[in-house]
Amino acid sequence: MLGRWLALTALLGAGLIAAPADAPKPAEKKEPKNLCPNGDFEKGKESPDGWQKVDGLTTFWVNDPDGKRGKVIKFDTDVLQSQGYDWWVKIAEGAKAKHAPKKKPPTPPKYDTLAGLDGVWFWSDYIPIEKGKAYWLTVDVKGPPIMVWLVGYPEKGSTAFGADAKAFQEYFRDKKAGKPRDNVRGFESILSRYDYRGQLQAGGSNEWRTYSRRARLFRPTKVTPNVRFVRILLLPYWPPTEYYVDNVRLVEVEDAEDDGDR
Repeated sequence: MLGRWLALTALLGAGLIAAPADAPKPAEKKEPKNLCPNGDFEKGKESPDGWQKVDGLTTFWVNDPDGKRGKVIKFDTDVLQSQGYDWWVKIAEGAKAKHAPKKKPPTPPKYDTLAGLDGVWFWSDYIPIEKGKAYWLTVDVKGPPIMVWLVGYPEKGSTAFGADAKAFQEYFRDKKAGKPRDNVRGFESILSRYDYRGQLQAGGSNEWRTYSRRARLFRPTKVTPNVRFVRILLLPYWPPTEYYVDNVRLVEVEDAEDDGDR
């Protein structure tokens, strides 16, 4: 037996026979590319890159309080609508989140808060998409339910603070004109120039959870073929409290089945 082993070793060393090839390794499954830039909110200076500015009163760019992840977006909808709108005007004019005013106490039952009227909006930058493709949107949320919208446009527009918030734009215009009016419930939260809007309901747990609409894919160009860009809108509203969001992902997926959904 020792003689046979020595002979085989000699033949291998001389290159006269080949060693058995290793078993082929299974191909590594690549994670689909996240089309939402900085969806984990890790990059940025005073605000996360690829998203609107945080305002320091209703939106905050903070370290995860649980310490289990990095940067996250914190929302506070327990803010008087009047105070929120006045501060947003200043943010739109260039004010910084670090100079945000101290929150005024709302009056129960808090229907005069942003939670009771508008919610607090937070927009991504424009994301290019392809005609005929389907998309899967996921988001991590800790806190009560929030609305997440995928909003489609035929072309890029402004990414200025509040540019797509209809009620705020009306308030901003009137404020600059010197004839401000009280804002009330019932105004649309999004300007009408969008061509597509699809919704994902997320949240509802005091622990971090991932939410998706994979069973009903987003198809922005199915009935609106002129859509070439989308933006992601995070919109927490009622109850008036704090919410946390992280890991916003928009990926292209195979559209093997037409379930009739947009």
